[in-house]
Amino acid sequence: MNIVSTYTWCQFAPAFALVGLAALLILADALLPRLPKRIYACTGAVGTFVAAYYLYTGSPSNFLGCIAAIATGLSLLLAFDYKKISCESIAGAGNEEGTGEFYALPLVACAGILCLTQARDLVMLFVSLEVVTLTSYVLAGYFRRNQGSIEAGIKYLVLGALSTGILVYGTAWYFGMVGSFNIGPEIVLSALKGGVAGTPQLAVGFMLATALLFAGALFKVGAAPMHVWIPDVYQGAPTPTTAFLAVASKTAGFIVLCALALPFAPFCAPGSIIGKIIVWSFAIIAAATLIIGNLGALRQTNLKRLLGYSSIAQAGFIVVFFLNINPLMVNLVGQYLLAYALATLAAFYAIAMIRIQRGSEEIAAFRGLGKSNPRTAFLITVCFASLAGVPLTMGFMVKMYSFVAAITAIGNWCGICWLLPIMVITAATGFYYYFKIIRAMYWEKAQPGEKALQVPVCTGIVLTLCALALIYLGTMPLLLIMS
Repeated sequence: MNIVSTYTWCQFAPAFALVGLAALLILADALLPRLPKRIYACTGAVGTFVAAYYLYTGSPSNFLGCIAAIATGLSLLLAFDYKKISCESIAGAGNEEGTGEFYALPLVACAGILCLTQARDLVMLFVSLEVVTLTSYVLAGYFRRNQGSIEAGIKYLVLGALSTGILVYGTAWYFGMVGSFNIGPEIVLSALKGGVAGTPQLAVGFMLATALLFAGALFKVGAAPMHVWIPDVYQGAPTPTTAFLAVASKTAGFIVLCALALPFAPFCAPGSIIGKIIVWSFAIIAAATLIIGNLGALRQTNLKRLLGYSSIAQAGFIVVFFLNINPLMVNLVGQYLLAYALATLAAFYAIAMIRIQRGSEEIAAFRGLGKSNPRTAFLITVCFASLAGVPLTMGFMVKMYSFVAAITAIGNWCGICWLLPIMVITAATGFYYYFKIIRAMYWEKAQPGEKALQVPVCTGIVLTLCALALIYLGTMPLLLIMS
């Protein structure tokens, strides 16, 4: 059994540090029960930000880990503002008992994601991914007094177990075909040639194993046909958990997908049969994901559920990058995930604020925000405009990159030209459901007796920074051209 033996302790130092910090928080929760739990949220967030700073160098996969670490930290800060709802849903109003682990578990999940960025074989890939998945099950169903959270946890557990089974089965097939857990172009080349014996059956078995591995990874990113869990889990899970699943967990899924796809880069030249199979498969997956995500979002009135379908749709645009498998693809995936993370995390901060003060997560709860809280409404508008792909936001830039990737792929594989009109139609569809929130804020009147929102300091800072980053990164190319 040939396992990559080039790992070093330094590679996993940030992950070990986060696990150690999580253990300290759990220990403090047991020994110092009177200590305010918000301290845990702040401490955990600082730990993830330090890990992100450590990772902000080196390979593109490290950049994806950096995004996941920042998203985890912001999810913990969101839990800081969400304390009132957390206490009511876990131990009863004003009682913080049992909430300590809620701030420690995301650190363990983040450690798993950071290990994913260093994985060079299927064993490390699978174990790291399961660390993320298992902690996510617990976080999704953590609000034991909330029926929606319990339902979300059970659905995620059942469907997640199915995806884990597919991954395990694919890993077993992979090892059976090539006699190794390593992933790399040389392994793929040997398998496609039929191995040492030169038998075509081995190549067929290897492609089946690869298909199973990709299917398991597609569940993690929420791409069709492995998307069905997302709307229900996003709506029912605690809002900080949903924010984590929408950004950090999705980033973990794309790290896995990139690791599995890159070894096939040398075999995706125009005219290659293997390349044609891969490109057509990703084109069909991207089209189905875009259609399901955008059409599903059209009739939603619950904003968390709408963002669930939005997450599916955004995954479709990212899958388009896999039509051109090369090292540059990872950079493009990272840029898209950064734009998606900034806008989505800000959106969940807005949802949490509305939920705490107006007791609702419906789009209708945003009515009149443009008059009562004009600055906050503007910041929220920027974030949803970026998700829609409005020019002068980063969301527009990364969607343009996705269209360029599709056009490039069509130039190499003319048979997938049908994908481009699907992308255009679904991108236009996104404007309708994202602008339902903007319309509610500016064109609809608030309910009688509703007062202006009191924006928490943390929420105000995050909304401001995310909106400014989206505008700056969206206009920076223009500024560079003009200079």
